[in-house]
Amino acid sequence: MPEGGQSQAHEHVLLVAGRLFRERGYMAVTMRDIADALGIRQASLYYHAPAGKEQLFVEVTEQGFIRHRQELEQIIAVSEKTIAAQFRAVALWLLSQPPLDFTRFFRSDLPALSEQHRYRLADLAHIAWLAPIEQIIMEAYERGEIRLVNQKTMAVSFITNVEAIHDMQRYVTISKEVLAQDVIDVLLDGLRRR
Repeated sequence: MPEGGQSQAHEHVLLVAGRLFRERGYMAVTMRDIADALGIRQASLYYHAPAGKEQLFVEVTEQGFIRHRQELEQIIAVSEKTIAAQFRAVALWLLSQPPLDFTRFFRSDLPALSEQHRYRLADLAHIAWLAPIEQIIMEAYERGEIRLVNQKTMAVSFITNVEAIHDMQRYVTISKEVLAQDVIDVLLDGLRRR
């Protein structure tokens, strides 16, 4: 890896590799795919990632998690301190980002990695994706807004439901914002008439 690992060329490699990994998943992307997308020889790609595809995936994913956590914390910090307002702010931000593909990450990307990287990225995924949502849920409980629930289960439910909107949006004429509000309303109030 280049000195400091952050040369412009290296950053470009990470940008292109990250886009391919997001679109296709770890297993479906080869070093040749990345090299072709960069317009370089596959052998040249090993200058930036001597350990190969897994090194690129881990580096791209770690950077994404750090950015994700920082931006989520900012959004939550400036939101009104109610669960509905914070969920809405987080949902709208998630929908403005490329899809996380939470399910693929845990079902196929992580199992394909070495044990060391698998556990490290699983921990980082929790810190970046779930912990901020779990915190919203716990603080809402402490304020008396909601009953006690398993915050991890609710955080996963929230993220996967919001992420599904990326795909639903292709087939319905309802805006992402309205779909997000519907998801939040169902999570907070259920489907029963009151």
